[in-house]
Amino acid sequence: MSLKEQVLQMVLAIEDEQLLELVKADIEYFNNKETDILDELNDADKEELLNQVNEPDEKDTRSEEEYKAATAKWRKK
Repeated sequence: MSLKEQVLQMVLAIEDEQLLELVKADIEYFNNKETDILDELNDADKEELLNQVNEPDEKDTRSEEEYKAATAKWRKK
């Protein structure tokens, strides 16, 4: 069964009208080729998003030793 068929089967099984409305709205939104999710963000939110995307991968990471030390109390009975 293809992915499209699987999705169609899932949608056909939905009885909840509100859920169907949400699914329909999502499909309409994401199927619109002219839609850019950034268009709906204000300038401050766009700047925050771009800053987060450009953060170094290691910014909020901890070494294994730091992790073990921070979680040691969780492993004690």
